[in-house]
Amino acid sequence: MSLFIDKHNRRKSPLALAAFGAALLYFCVFGFLYAVLAEPLYGHVRLGSPAATTAAHSVIIALVGTAACCLLFLLEDKRVAPLGFAGLTVVLGMFYAAALMLEGEARSLMIQLITMYGLSPVLIGNAVAWPIYFKMKKAAPTPKRRKTVQQELMEAAAREAEKQERKQARQVKKGRIPAPPEAAEPDPPPKPPESPSPEEALFGPEPGPSAFRSEEEEAMLLYMDDDDDETGDD
Repeated sequence: MSLFIDKHNRRKSPLALAAFGAALLYFCVFGFLYAVLAEPLYGHVRLGSPAATTAAHSVIIALVGTAACCLLFLLEDKRVAPLGFAGLTVVLGMFYAAALMLEGEARSLMIQLITMYGLSPVLIGNAVAWPIYFKMKKAAPTPKRRKTVQQELMEAAAREAEKQERKQARQVKKGRIPAPPEAAEPDPPPKPPESPSPEEALFGPEPGPSAFRSEEEEAMLLYMDDDDDETGDD
């Protein structure tokens, strides 16, 4: 997991992989433009010498291809576009290294072809993309702090739950499914017991009238109650 998650539990930025993919994309774009525009340009644009004509065609195709490749500046990470041209420079160096391994006339012919068709896209692409990137970087606000994997998962779950709620609301509105029952109101919380006054806390609750009667008075009251009951029976 260390290849994808850093020590702060954040997802690593796949910038190197994106730059490599952009370089391959640029290579395919320029190759496609050479295959499509080479013949029309030879029919309409001609200079005094074949070398100058080929160089002019290469510059025109490089300008068109660079304009198409700069569309990657529309991505959120603006570094992908210029790093793609940097990767294209590495690819050009690999072609030169492979050509140097040849012998005799094959090596000189291959180096000439690589220079005529590969040098212009690399030079013009880097000369255009990097100034645009630095200008956008200067004008752009401070980049946001990357979120952790847990935060990204929580946000994705919240978006999915919100999406399901909207879908369910649309189905209820169209009558496809019944409306969910309304949740019952929770019972009010019980009232806390009243706190005793300072006097009750010190001396206890105030005694009632029976607290001041003696034992004899209590017995007399009980005897009188018994007499009243017997009289009522008669």
